[in-house]
Amino acid sequence: MKTAATLIGIFMTSLLVQGQSFTFLDESTGKKLEDALVSIEEVNSGRVYSAITNRFGVVSFDDINFPVIILARHLSYNIYQDTLSSSKPYSFKLTPVVNQLEDFVVTGQFSAQSATRSVFSVKVIDKDQIQARNAVSLSEALNNSLNIRLSEDLALGSSTASLLGVSGQNIKILLDGIPLVNRNGNGNNADLSQINLSLIERIEIVEGPMAVNYGANALAGVINLITKTEVAARSEVTFSLLEESAGNEYSLDAGKHVQNLTLSHRLSSGFSARLGLQHNDFAGFRGSATPRQYEWNPKRQWQTNGLVRYARNKYQVHYRLDYLNELISDFGSPQNNFLPGGENQPFAIDEEYLTRRFIHQLQFQTKESGKNQLNGFFSYSDFKRDKSRFANNLQTGAQNLTTGAGDQDRSTYKVFESGATFTSSFSDKLRLQSGYQLTFETVGGGRISNKKQALNNVAVYSSFEWNPAAAITIRPGARFAHNSSFGSQLIPSLQAKFDLNDETEIRAAYGRGFRAPSVRELYFEFVDTNHRIFGNPGLQPEFSHYFSLNVQRSYSIGAMSSKTELNSFFNSINNQIGLAQSAIDATAVSYININRFKTLGATLVQKLESSRLSLSLGFSYIGRYNNLPSLGANDLKQFFFTPEANISFSYSLPSSLRLNLFYKYSGRLQSYITTTGEDGNEEISTGAIEGYHWLDFNMSRSLSKRLELGLGVKNLLDIQRINNSGVASGTHSGGGNLPISYGRSYFLKLNYNLKIDD
Repeated sequence: MKTAATLIGIFMTSLLVQGQSFTFLDESTGKKLEDALVSIEEVNSGRVYSAITNRFGVVSFDDINFPVIILARHLSYNIYQDTLSSSKPYSFKLTPVVNQLEDFVVTGQFSAQSATRSVFSVKVIDKDQIQARNAVSLSEALNNSLNIRLSEDLALGSSTASLLGVSGQNIKILLDGIPLVNRNGNGNNADLSQINLSLIERIEIVEGPMAVNYGANALAGVINLITKTEVAARSEVTFSLLEESAGNEYSLDAGKHVQNLTLSHRLSSGFSARLGLQHNDFAGFRGSATPRQYEWNPKRQWQTNGLVRYARNKYQVHYRLDYLNELISDFGSPQNNFLPGGENQPFAIDEEYLTRRFIHQLQFQTKESGKNQLNGFFSYSDFKRDKSRFANNLQTGAQNLTTGAGDQDRSTYKVFESGATFTSSFSDKLRLQSGYQLTFETVGGGRISNKKQALNNVAVYSSFEWNPAAAITIRPGARFAHNSSFGSQLIPSLQAKFDLNDETEIRAAYGRGFRAPSVRELYFEFVDTNHRIFGNPGLQPEFSHYFSLNVQRSYSIGAMSSKTELNSFFNSINNQIGLAQSAIDATAVSYININRFKTLGATLVQKLESSRLSLSLGFSYIGRYNNLPSLGANDLKQFFFTPEANISFSYSLPSSLRLNLFYKYSGRLQSYITTTGEDGNEEISTGAIEGYHWLDFNMSRSLSKRLELGLGVKNLLDIQRINNSGVASGTHSGGGNLPISYGRSYFLKLNYNLKIDD
């Protein structure tokens, strides 16, 4: 039946075009190849014709004179070329490329280029991998990644990450190269669960300081989300529906329900537009919580985005708008309330956290003769987060705002940024890039000193790539930045790449890292019956020295491509910022500069890939420094090492069924803790966060040209909480255990895609 439908489709297409038709198929699966670029050159006249295959894999040309040379290109297939002598129906099978390990990257580059040519080692999670993970948010997409550890906040519903053993304050999250704004400021410890991936084409991760390119707060590295701005078809509609349980809880009022709709249209040869809408309704996870309460609080998100793009010849410009509306509800336990007449009207103290964020981006690009290129952007972000606390009468439903200190609070972050880079090629061996960046940040709220504070940054930077020989690339760079609170800094970097042969690449890097204290760390003031937390305007910026050595070898094993990568690094951070007991108030804590923090480690990754199989095996070993030896405890270890391992497996069957498995082991995380003994003396002991295993499995299948079904299991091993003895006992300690997940969950996902061609 399916074969008959295909033949009828091809026949009807040929009737419509009334010309010489060519059909293109996948050699391995027989799948019809859409969007293949086909060129025809008449041997006698030299005339050339080009067209793109339709959804039946068919392209047609009118009035061509044989013999002709046919050339077919498709992003995922080897180039096909042949000479045809006569007119007749032709069918061609294109061979999938086996070197799928190759990626094109833009993060930190002078221009988009092959990952093998980049002086940086860039990790890429492409759209196929995002879909294979069934990731809705950035936290889900990064869950399987080496050297990244996620942390969950049950009350706030947020998810943050550390990279290379360094906290999320030092990871810069970018959207098309522009920093995201969140409740902790501009690029500081972003909530990964608030970042929607519906229009993300790929995620690029660069480990190590990227301060020269992206400024402060990129001390541990950057995570850059690249959106797709081109509209391939004249019109396109994409709709997806995800239904997922929360542990063993699922119904219309329980579990996770996600709907996504994207509309794209090419208005003319130069103009195109895209509109997206996503609704993410997580009904919470009750678990063993008391009535009305949840172990994982309910969260509802609405995210919309729009894009208008104009591209003509060597110029392009696009405007992008993103909007987030998120509501988190924290329900209190019922309490008795007896009225004077003896009637009981029970009540509960509930809290809500409402987040609204607008992001406006205007980006432009010009190219001149392939040698010079100008990229620039203007960005304005407006972030508001309202906390409301109220007494809820459980009998009448009446709600009254409470009047305690800090019960009602609004945090605001407004950031304007502008930047541009100019790249010029003086020769095949020398290219120069220079640029500027302006950042004006205004932060307000009841917990900020004087209700409002501002930080401004102005920076210029420059770097050049020099190829003294075909196999050598050297890239020095420097950034001169002025911060309104911390003066001026000169930040250098140096990268080098050596190609030993066609298969082996060596990269060495040095980076000077820099992170300015956030507004929260400088000006935060929070006092209630249980907390006394104060910012410290006297804080100094964090600086670091980062060294890395990376070796990659690519080769073929039969029909499979293979890549082996070994990376080692050392990171030394001065003036690391942390919380400690206040020197002037024993009942309070404040932010201080710690003398030094270090991390060092190594990562080994092996990848194998063919037209059907994708396999990645990874292992890392990271040491985290403790500063107790520097305080005189010389018999203690300077570093505690933690192992990590992961496996990513994907296999496509001829029946269009795709199997995906993702595994990660996060090793035991040790630390020294200090406590006060019964005799009043300080005692040192060892605590640890327990290691754990995580396993996901899912499968997907194309039910038709437009419809795809996916189903699977997340957290197959049912991990919920892990033991944590790495904190000292006290009023503010978490202690006991750490939340990881609400347990094993099951999901079903439907994707529908309709393309209308010219």
